[in-house]
Amino acid sequence: MNLPNEIEQIILELLNLESLSWKTVRANRKRINRLKREMVQLSEDFFRRKPTEDRYPDAYFAYNFPMNLVKVMAVTKRIKIFYPLLFEKKESLNILDVGCGEGAGMLGVYYGLGESKKTLMVGLDDSKNMLKKCYTVMSRIKEKNPALSVKLLRRKISDGLIKMKEKYDIVVLANSLAEIFPQQEIPVRFIERIFKNTSEDGLVIILEPALRHTSRRLMKLRDILIRKEKFHILLPCLHNNICPLFELRKHKEWCHHSFFWNPPDYMKIIDQELNREIKLLKFSYLVLGREKPPDDYENDFLVVSRLLKEKGKKKCFLCTRNGRVELLRLNRFKSSLNNQFDEIKKGDVLTIKDYIQKKPLCWRITPATQIKIKYSLYF
Repeated sequence: MNLPNEIEQIILELLNLESLSWKTVRANRKRINRLKREMVQLSEDFFRRKPTEDRYPDAYFAYNFPMNLVKVMAVTKRIKIFYPLLFEKKESLNILDVGCGEGAGMLGVYYGLGESKKTLMVGLDDSKNMLKKCYTVMSRIKEKNPALSVKLLRRKISDGLIKMKEKYDIVVLANSLAEIFPQQEIPVRFIERIFKNTSEDGLVIILEPALRHTSRRLMKLRDILIRKEKFHILLPCLHNNICPLFELRKHKEWCHHSFFWNPPDYMKIIDQELNREIKLLKFSYLVLGREKPPDDYENDFLVVSRLLKEKGKKKCFLCTRNGRVELLRLNRFKSSLNNQFDEIKKGDVLTIKDYIQKKPLCWRITPATQIKIKYSLYF
């Protein structure tokens, strides 16, 4: 997956790095070194749970903004694949980005859907500097798409989301909850207020860092919403039962996702000597809806581990409505029907038929078992 070309060009333009390439590193060295120093400080502050995006806006814009955009874009593509009817008949789309920053959330939805429909994007943030940068980015994009309308509003989101004039088809919170509620649990009433601003078939996309604290907090919110029968979980889960991972191994497990992408060259250049894992994007997320769409995923399962190779066998773990299941295949049972098992990655969705259930949470693959990778972030 790649960063949209026009976004890359806007980033380079606003960072005064339009001429940057592998051949012009020396000419841009001073600017690159400053960005590196700011990126190091930004990361240190993040792990202290101290938001300092306003202090290092260029570093955030060069590094965090594009990565967050691509994460939301990947989740949105997944929504479109699993629930295509949600958008198929809509003549226009209203998107709300809560805690929008420079607009990574709503732009990720915009590019992920790839629609040419009339689109309204509304961004809320309490940072004047972030909104100013967002306005500049959106102005560049609007020049190429006259069907796009943008509203940016300065709001202190931590005081609660007030009722908006429009109803939104998609509300996105991309790394916003970690800042709005840095220590406490995510209040259910906050999510309820969000949904008051959505259309009847509207969705709420929540994206959080793939840290243990933020991910488990999101898992807890998920289970509370299910117990209260407030809303339905559309993704990443393919069921609305209690999370199988939440109580495992003395609360040491947390549900998160990752995929490799192709960072633009400017990020690879800046990353030299920093040696960060910029090619792997990690995050936790939930997609919530008022009603569960009628799609049937009874034979589809989310892979929640990497493929584990042991002597004479391979296995992985699946998220199912009955718990976390071990799916195992002896090497001698490999066949043309199940050979895609060798290609699976964490986050894939498998369609599985004709397996043997040794125990409730232990399934075995036979030569007759049919396995197909229905969806992968790597396709």
